[in-house]
Amino acid sequence: MSLPARSFRPAGQHAGHRSGDLSRVVSSGRVTFHGFAAEVRPAIDQALAAAAADVPGPLGPVRDAVAAALGVRQRAGRRWRPLLTLATARAVGGAPEAALDAAIAVELTHTASLVLDDLPCMDDSAERRGVPATHRLLGSSGAILVAIGLLAQAAERLGRSPDGAALSAGWGGVFGFDGMSGGQAVDIAMGGDCRGATRRLYRRKTTALAAFAVEAGARVAGASDVTRRGLVGFGRDIGWAYQLVDDAHDLDEDRANGRAPGGRNPLRQGQRILRRGLQRIDALEGLADGGPELLGDVAREIVRVPGGSPLRPGAGGGGC
Repeated sequence: MSLPARSFRPAGQHAGHRSGDLSRVVSSGRVTFHGFAAEVRPAIDQALAAAAADVPGPLGPVRDAVAAALGVRQRAGRRWRPLLTLATARAVGGAPEAALDAAIAVELTHTASLVLDDLPCMDDSAERRGVPATHRLLGSSGAILVAIGLLAQAAERLGRSPDGAALSAGWGGVFGFDGMSGGQAVDIAMGGDCRGATRRLYRRKTTALAAFAVEAGARVAGASDVTRRGLVGFGRDIGWAYQLVDDAHDLDEDRANGRAPGGRNPLRQGQRILRRGLQRIDALEGLADGGPELLGDVAREIVRVPGGSPLRPGAGGGGC
């Protein structure tokens, strides 16, 4: 059974499902991705709804815009970044509920970046997931303030997480000039047409948050430095493979309109990067029983051909 392409909510479970008790997620033994998602997705959705409800009453239109951006009342995103945080905590033998604040901080950060990306001065997108973009609801200045407010909520949640000081310091780097903001600046200036150190910085607009999602789960769960570093490399690989598969979808659309550039095969490159990430966790010490399998399942669900099945290493031609 495959999960819907736009959601990690298990089949048969509706948005109002209220189980969401992460203490029920077992801390040892084999856990399938679908079983894990069935336990943790309601808690993620409930926490994001609470984040929207935390916007003060006098800011009613802002609260509604935040709820829309977070997918609380309309169609939600796949939520794969907070799922990755909780799965990592589980994979190193920790309690997923201890990592919930960090996981929600990751999703709040991601949402803030989307609000900013949609601005007229950036991608100038009118819609996000079928609903008006935040700047269409509040104007550009209102959208910028929503993004700042979401980042502030993320900082609060990280600060009250276990090892909050280290998490907060790492998070600042993720969103800063050496991370997502720097990567986006390169994209604006050069459109990704770059090499070497500049190319690596460009990739961080996607990979930095995925790597942090993994690091946050590992740090909260008390993973060793060696295990945490290996997991961060895995998260970086998954983030880049995800972007490459998304690029492949964009190229398919370009081909349909006669605009495809030559000499690019992002789907094959994404397959190679996914394989590398899976090899990292297979060789990594410090994971709990069933941990590599759970993270492998999650990675394959994340790196999904849009509208299709999860990308499997070695399928569809292989090679580099």
